[in-house]
Amino acid sequence: MGFRKPMDYNSVNHQIHMAGVELHSPYNDGYTQWAIKQDLYRVKWLVDSILKDSPTFSGEDEWLTDQEKNKVVSILNR
Repeated sequence: MGFRKPMDYNSVNHQIHMAGVELHSPYNDGYTQWAIKQDLYRVKWLVDSILKDSPTFSGEDEWLTDQEKNKVVSILNR
């Protein structure tokens, strides 16, 4: 059986990024922005739920630590 990866990270990343752009657009009214924010919350809750119930893999803790360090460095370089 071959490797099957059901999600394309770049596509999902692009859709979420564009939702953020629309959320902050001054051309959208509060009703539209609130609907976008609700969708983002739903995506967050879904991902949180899936990750909570997933196994922990070898090297995962180190990878997460590295990602947090990169995030801090990015914030400090602003």
